[in-house]
Amino acid sequence: MRFIALAPVLVLACAACKAPATNSAHTPSQGSGLALTDMDLAVDPAQDFYRFVNGGWLDNNPVPADEASWGVFHEVDKRNEVVLKEILEASAKQPKSELHRKLGDFYATGMDDAAIEALGATPLAEELARIDALNDIAGLPALLARLHSIGAGGLFGIGSNADLTDASQTILFVAQDGMGLPEKDYYLRDDAESVELRKQYEAHVARMLGLLGESQADATAHATTVLALETELARASLGAVQFRDPQNLLNKITVADAQALTPHFDWSAYLGAQQLDPAQPLNLIAPDYFANVDALLGGHPLGEWQTYLRWHLVHANAEYLSAAFDQESFAFYGRTLSGAQEQRPRWKRVIDATGGALGEALGQAFVEQTFSPQAKERCLQMVGDLLAVMKTHLEKLAWMTDATRAKALEKLASFKTKIGYPDRWRDWSGLVVQRDSYAKNHMRAAEFNFRYDLAKVGHPVDKSEWGMPAYIVNAGYNPMNNDITFPAGILQPPFFSESYDDALNYGAMGAVIGHEITHGFDDEGSQFDAQGNLANWWSEADRSEFERRAKIVEDQFSAYVALEDLHVNGKLTLGENLADLAGLTIAYDALQTRQANQRLAQLDGFTPEQRFFIAWARAWRCNYTPARLKLQVNTNPHAPANFRGFGPLSNLDAFQAAFGFRDDAPALRPPGERARIW
Repeated sequence: MRFIALAPVLVLACAACKAPATNSAHTPSQGSGLALTDMDLAVDPAQDFYRFVNGGWLDNNPVPADEASWGVFHEVDKRNEVVLKEILEASAKQPKSELHRKLGDFYATGMDDAAIEALGATPLAEELARIDALNDIAGLPALLARLHSIGAGGLFGIGSNADLTDASQTILFVAQDGMGLPEKDYYLRDDAESVELRKQYEAHVARMLGLLGESQADATAHATTVLALETELARASLGAVQFRDPQNLLNKITVADAQALTPHFDWSAYLGAQQLDPAQPLNLIAPDYFANVDALLGGHPLGEWQTYLRWHLVHANAEYLSAAFDQESFAFYGRTLSGAQEQRPRWKRVIDATGGALGEALGQAFVEQTFSPQAKERCLQMVGDLLAVMKTHLEKLAWMTDATRAKALEKLASFKTKIGYPDRWRDWSGLVVQRDSYAKNHMRAAEFNFRYDLAKVGHPVDKSEWGMPAYIVNAGYNPMNNDITFPAGILQPPFFSESYDDALNYGAMGAVIGHEITHGFDDEGSQFDAQGNLANWWSEADRSEFERRAKIVEDQFSAYVALEDLHVNGKLTLGENLADLAGLTIAYDALQTRQANQRLAQLDGFTPEQRFFIAWARAWRCNYTPARLKLQVNTNPHAPANFRGFGPLSNLDAFQAAFGFRDDAPALRPPGERARIW
């Protein structure tokens, strides 16, 4: 089951940290931390700053055959994978606890090719029989409840979430789901490339159904049915840009209201099968979508829905089944859709699956080996620096009125920080993991996690809970918790290192921290108040002025051409671009505050200010396959890496001053056109 998270999350990396003894600027133990061979010093930075910083690395690091893109985040993740592999292999051979035994058994079943091959599709037999036994549309809610619980998609997805109007309480969210292509426009665009992609998708569905034992004629016909149903679902779905606006997500209703919207679907039966109280309210996102679902349920034969559910069951489990299923799934989603030429090694994919099933448990094992109290202390110090600077900026912000400013300062003061790992680890004692079947382990874990999530409904939000495992290369801001999170997995070079001076650390990790802080004030996060409620705390004039300034950033990124005639979507990426710009702004000022008592030295021919901006740009070095780049632009709220590497810098007067660029330098936007927000 894929439930779309509401909290904006930034896929980023930062680095292992250690606190200096005093409040003065940190002095590196060796070198500047820059690898000059990764740069292209023959390039004029005023002409192409991204190439100047990253040219050597870009030339020497093509996308590997088993990847669709390759950048800093992949490099950090690659280092983490080595640690995770050692943990899982040791746990599979000689576990030191029951938790490690479960990790090891899950990993071992994923690595047992012979057993997986011998089982073929039989792990799905029980679920396929349930689908075949569906007698009428009245039985669909209970069947769908079962499939959702084991990780298979279909029609919609559910999950617990903080109430948008009362962030202290947890309610059930119900959102669109059940489409095999990445986003609604993949079904609706009529250009030749999109038409061809849909043909390839339909052929893929047919081959997957054929692997389940259907004849070629039946599989071909059924694939046409799947595409037709999903296209109708897509027509009524929210697009990626619409889904970014929290106002489009708010629709708190009773089960009776939901029932009136969908007379062909019995919500009480569905919720009862999920062990949920039908007296509790729910948040039904995009009611027009569900009205369309109901019309489809009433207008299509039962057999078509059985076909649709068989497809989504096998689609959700393909990587856990025999090689024919796994390879066919990769052929479409990996090679055709993303541009990867080869599958990643099995051990890497099984690590990902183990993390997907037992993420916090794997994170707990990872932290035991990799994260120190000193790292946590240093990172908390950096967060404190950035929060202090943001407070100063808000206090002095000329375009914001005092009434709105007071609310902004209240929100900033209520920020909470999560560094490294949770203070309290989750209990995994109820999860059954055996060495019988990789797919069965996946489904058992999916159901265990699903029940854990739904058990929160109707209870106060546990704001100490983490939304990501500790080993992951990621960072995030949650607007309903009003907190920022930096797992241990991202706390390492090149984003942060004990051997770097503050110029590099603040240019990368500091800007990451600033990015997450300012997510609370971007176009989406700014709609939530200090308590995490979706509530307007802006005056009309302030909101209008903010949107005017944000529109400059939107238009800037919409003008960038990613590939051929494909432009970056400035609306879709606006929140991330605003956070990049603001994060850099406050991180730079934090560096200057750090240098107040002790000016950093010039190293490798670069001033500390120059190294700050170089650190930012190198954090975004990345190569893409053309297919992956198209997928990124069409679906991802983050702009392609190169535009993030130079786009926000082009607005900063401090960047111009650091390198002495003329006003008309191509690396800069004209002074009168620069975005200035926080």
